[in-house]
Amino acid sequence: MRPVLLSCIPAGFGLLSLSCLAASPQMPPVDASSPIEKPVYATLGQYEATDVIEVKFRCGDVTRLRAGLWHSQRRGALDALVAFAPGQGIIERAEPLFTLDTGERAALEADASGMPALHQWFRLHLRQGEDLVAAVNRLNALDEVEVAYPAPLPVPMSAGLLVADDTTSPPPASPNLEGRQMYALPAGQGGIDAVHARSIPGGDGSGVRVADIEYSWNWQHEDLKKLTVAGTWIRQGSRITDPFNDNGHGTAVLGEMVGDANGYGVRGLVNGATPHYVNVTSPETGYNPANAVVLASRKLSAGDVILIEQQFPGPSPCTGFVAPEWIPSIYDAVSSAVRRGIHVVQTAGNGNVNLDDTRCFGSPFPGGRPDSGSIIVGAGSPWPTAWCSMRQAARSRLGFSTYGRRVNVQGVGQCVTSTGYGDIYNGGGNALYTGRFSGTSSSAPIVTAAVAALSGIAKARGKTITPQAMRSLLVETGTPQVGNTGHIGPLPDLRAAIERLDELP
Repeated sequence: MRPVLLSCIPAGFGLLSLSCLAASPQMPPVDASSPIEKPVYATLGQYEATDVIEVKFRCGDVTRLRAGLWHSQRRGALDALVAFAPGQGIIERAEPLFTLDTGERAALEADASGMPALHQWFRLHLRQGEDLVAAVNRLNALDEVEVAYPAPLPVPMSAGLLVADDTTSPPPASPNLEGRQMYALPAGQGGIDAVHARSIPGGDGSGVRVADIEYSWNWQHEDLKKLTVAGTWIRQGSRITDPFNDNGHGTAVLGEMVGDANGYGVRGLVNGATPHYVNVTSPETGYNPANAVVLASRKLSAGDVILIEQQFPGPSPCTGFVAPEWIPSIYDAVSSAVRRGIHVVQTAGNGNVNLDDTRCFGSPFPGGRPDSGSIIVGAGSPWPTAWCSMRQAARSRLGFSTYGRRVNVQGVGQCVTSTGYGDIYNGGGNALYTGRFSGTSSSAPIVTAAVAALSGIAKARGKTITPQAMRSLLVETGTPQVGNTGHIGPLPDLRAAIERLDELP
């Protein structure tokens, strides 16, 4: 998605009114007087819908459809929006972007604590043949509209691995591949020292729930038995629809984090954590990653973790892939989760983009908005091994990784061994293993696991770490990045972080 075009971005551009968010323990104070600049479109990008608009109405108000027309709680009927009422003009139908129940929506409408105004987000479906660019520009010209933009389309996350097509039953025993999971080893061997963390009560993620948000998974994999437990799938819609038919990706992500400790295959960094998975696409909602974040946050509580495995194009000329919170609806969903004490981890994106480029992203990323409180993860080079010979130093930025000051920490971005795909072992469709999982896709689960391990240990000691304190702890105790080819931050070091845990309030 490209929220703005280069010709329309002034310095310090911001998509959302900063007055929508007040200060909280996890986020910095907000300048409510900041001017609002809205995007102006000339063309649509490859990953922008041609028939669906995401729109957020003015913050501090309640906008609803009544008798087919838009009404404001403060100002009554909104005559300027008649053309955008379902059946009245260019709009075929409209629906809330977030599938909140009646009680949740009423609570948000009445909330005065500065929580993101999720109830003010809608999706407008245009009639066939209508000009979406013109419609978006008309909406952004209205005072009643906070921001409008083309709805994002799905972006592939796969690192180019092929899913094996053998779906037969697995043989009796797959090989033990834990020796290839270098990312679990101590810092001096290129890992986050999950082995040490698992020796401490709670360090295997026990007592912590971890939700993975993406397209699809193989929940019947032999090394992911916990995925078959009722309630593990947090449903968006009636069923999962994967536009890329690649369940290997989600399977590999979950294998890194929660693979079973059973003597074969891999062992998840936090195999004691309770996993959940949330689909971003369904027949009823279409592609709606922001709603998936809200659905996950409903299920979770303070100290739990959400991982967003998605990426989106930045604006021209920064059109490489960047972190999910560049999309305004996702930013609001993330901010809402963080304010509830839930840790949110995001992929930085595989776009080799500098998020510090103010021409594209304002200052700071995203679009000059307040820090969401999430953790954004870049991709660093792995420790060299016999099966993974690298030409660059471990913990240096891999060339595809998006970077910048807003990227907080790194994970291993190449040669990651996990469940799925079948390039190092193919024992049938439910016994596939990879040694080549890569990208910010492979790096973000490693950081997510570090968060779950620290949260589990803290909970075992009777405390809950805030998202702000967790992010600071990972940055301050991590093994430093090597080289200066773009900031992606340190690699988490759980041993060092655990030593600091008792210092936290």
